[in-house]
Amino acid sequence: LSYNMTTADANNPDGIVPVGRQFDFIGDVETEEMILVDGDESLCLGYEDVKIYQDVYVGDMMEYKATLTHIGNTSRDCRIEVFKLATPAYRAGKEDYKPGDMVWFDEPVLCTEGNVRLVLRNTYNVENNQMEQLLIHGVIWMISRR
Repeated sequence: LSYNMTTADANNPDGIVPVGRQFDFIGDVETEEMILVDGDESLCLGYEDVKIYQDVYVGDMMEYKATLTHIGNTSRDCRIEVFKLATPAYRAGKEDYKPGDMVWFDEPVLCTEGNVRLVLRNTYNVENNQMEQLLIHGVIWMISRR
């Protein structure tokens, strides 16, 4: 998934994109991976070993990757990676540039990496409430969807 960060993605005057907004895109790429693998989106159980190496700014061209690393009976593990492909010329320190000029990196710059556990979902109705049943490590969890 490639995306060019816009002013709508930042919430501060410096143009830094919050990590939470970046995880919106990580969630999108996880969902896409699970639809390709299982034909249905999954539910995110949690993240592990997440490391953030670089800030992401408005105008940065980003690439989000999710790589399937393990397939269990009810769960899937993915490696997540976020790369910066390009940045606006003014942010790269170029002096002679036109609006919209970008500096493309020779190699993508790793900004964020980590692991995620996703679980398959089985949906059914209980007393007119939409409920989801998840079997995780032999325990059934009920999650209400309103």
